[in-house]
Amino acid sequence: MTGTWTQIRLILRRDRVLLPVWIAITALLPASIASATTDLYADQAARDAFAAASASNPAQLAMRGPIHDASVGGLTAWTLGSSLALIGGLISILLVIRHTRLEEETGRRELLSSGVIGRHAPLAAALTVVLAANLLLGLLSVPALVTSGLPAGSSLLFGLSTAAGGWAFAAVAAITAQLTASSGTARGIAIAIGGLLFALRSLADTGGAGWLAWLSPFGWVRLTRPYADDRWWVLGLIAVFVAALAAVAFALSTCRDVAGGLIPARPGPATGTLPGAFGLTARLHRSTLAGFAIGFGALGALLGVAARGLDAQLDTPQFQQLAATIGGAGAPISDVFFTFVMYVLSQLVAGAALVSALRARGEEAAGRAELLLSTPIGRLRWALSHLLFAFLSPVLLLTALGAAAGLTYDGDVARVTGATLAYLPAVWTVAGLATLLFGLMPRLATAVSWTALGLFLVVDLLAEFKLATGIVLDLSPFVHVPAMLLGGSSSPVAPLLGLTVLSVTLGAAGLALLRRRDLMPSG
Repeated sequence: MTGTWTQIRLILRRDRVLLPVWIAITALLPASIASATTDLYADQAARDAFAAASASNPAQLAMRGPIHDASVGGLTAWTLGSSLALIGGLISILLVIRHTRLEEETGRRELLSSGVIGRHAPLAAALTVVLAANLLLGLLSVPALVTSGLPAGSSLLFGLSTAAGGWAFAAVAAITAQLTASSGTARGIAIAIGGLLFALRSLADTGGAGWLAWLSPFGWVRLTRPYADDRWWVLGLIAVFVAALAAVAFALSTCRDVAGGLIPARPGPATGTLPGAFGLTARLHRSTLAGFAIGFGALGALLGVAARGLDAQLDTPQFQQLAATIGGAGAPISDVFFTFVMYVLSQLVAGAALVSALRARGEEAAGRAELLLSTPIGRLRWALSHLLFAFLSPVLLLTALGAAAGLTYDGDVARVTGATLAYLPAVWTVAGLATLLFGLMPRLATAVSWTALGLFLVVDLLAEFKLATGIVLDLSPFVHVPAMLLGGSSSPVAPLLGLTVLSVTLGAAGLALLRRRDLMPSG
């Protein structure tokens, strides 16, 4: 563990912008949602009616689980429990991989290890910082909740539950960082595990097999039941899980070489067969893209099945009010549900597009781009090949999502796929922003791009509770997408064309800036 404190200081210096922004935004959300809940549901009867409607809503159960207590605190915990665990888990995965596996992949870990740095110091430092950041954001949310009139003990339990979601997935990422030599693959495995555990919790809440919730950290966060009966002992279960996975991660790190993984890399052919820069880029992206396509196709098929027969189940005043706010007054309830869920899933597709858009930055940071550009391949051609996949991959993913959903929903594949592809310009805008940041500030491109997508998610969450309006709401490109299944706007071409032009402009500006700056392989 020699040098752990020095490594902690280095991580804090490198993430001196990302960590405070993430902690501040996450810590302020619970009090904002509590205030909005008080304004939306003025009395207990209104809150009870909302809880009863949510109990018969498969979409709400799948995304957030059942409401354990229809108080202001209980509704706040229900609204944010799974969402904050998901966001905190994703950021924790990215941070742990960034400061462990990526450091080895770029060669910086080997340089640091030539000094007075113990073998376990980098992993210990990364886990310490990420676990402490999650704990801090959980504790900072408590005073504002108490000021809002909520019980102090339950508020503290809710804050610690929020932190526990990030702890669990930080430990998962610590293990996946030992498995493979690629930081991208390690991130992908950790995120895939997170998606599987979230699906397990959703199945527990919608399929009648409640015991499955005890197999997922997302279930544990919900089962602490803050503001209901306050099950403090569930936090002990999470602590044991984190400690066990961390111990396994440290044990695995002693079984491999620095910069190597426990899963051996497959050797390539003795003679190169790739047709230029685009062929190499296709080889780099194909495995990730294929995995995403299969996953979104399966998700779409499940969504189509779940949306059948919802016209009777969701025919409630609360859902009718939601339908009216998104332009679906008078439309079939199942179409409103479908539009709402597609809106959320399009943001997940944007995350997949970010992975493709930022792959060029990963190649540059690892020093491979510098070697490639020493050949006759030009810088613009190399970057354009990655940007092309960032723009084409969401086309494939949204098509797979929409086609599978339409096939199992109502059989009208063309209608559902067209409505899903309407989100394509918004996803392109996110990819274009990442390309601009790659050309303008390469060292911060990855962190700022993911932070921007996280802010879009936060804005949309605040809009659901009428806490974001006007220019703040307009900052998210997803709010400008017309709801095609519901008739959309009178002129759906205008917003889609505007977003497309914006995304192309951002991408072109990023490529132009790339031509004017030096390569920065050290990251």
